[in-house]
Amino acid sequence: MTDRVALVTGAGAGIGRATARRLAADGAAVVVNDVRPELAADTVAAITAAGGRAHPAAADVTRPEAVAEVVSRATTEVGPIDILVNNVGGAPAGVGWHELRETSVDDFYAFVALNLGSAFICARAVIDGMIERGWGRVVCVNSISAVFGQRAGVGYAAAKAGLTGFVGSLAKEVARHGVNVNEVLIGNAPHPSRAPERQKRLDEWSHLGRPGRYEEFAAAIAFLASDEASYLSGSTLTIDGGTRRFALL
Repeated sequence: MTDRVALVTGAGAGIGRATARRLAADGAAVVVNDVRPELAADTVAAITAAGGRAHPAAADVTRPEAVAEVVSRATTEVGPIDILVNNVGGAPAGVGWHELRETSVDDFYAFVALNLGSAFICARAVIDGMIERGWGRVVCVNSISAVFGQRAGVGYAAAKAGLTGFVGSLAKEVARHGVNVNEVLIGNAPHPSRAPERQKRLDEWSHLGRPGRYEEFAAAIAFLASDEASYLSGSTLTIDGGTRRFALL
């Protein structure tokens, strides 16, 4: 990937950070986005310390004007974006995980904006350049909740299901231009705030009996971003250790 420039959203921690580090290790110049500037800077420092190329881009990717500024600066200072990893997701700041009857309309749309709207905004900002150059990769980091749902988090699951439809639609639109769009469905990723008893249940419901490592998810994302994934378009790669569907009940 020595000639590629990658933009990874939400790259200050977790899967996004591991993905940014993996793409940089594979040779890409990585634009490290996070809404928290200090975390973006920390990821950049880790990449450059390892000999990689990285540039911070603190921004809220649910805001079109902020994303346009990130892409404009990256294009000027690093180069046009070849690879977009839409990793941002989860619960919006100040919004809890609730069932339908406890979820306000505003909270529902906040989940949609973060988990689906950000992918739409970022893709719109880079897709024309990819089409013009005849090569591009868009990888969306999704959740097995997109397929199975979850009892607490109706807005999250609905947005993630919408993300699968977005991936399929965009893949059909741009495949003839040399741009491939795919997604990974993540299950049983480690989370620092998860209660130990909850983690124990998830591990028991997984065929492999343990949570995934961030680096394992990043390896799959890096594959979809590479030339080796040239015949994958609109595909879904599930990485969950064999977690069974009742795990999310």
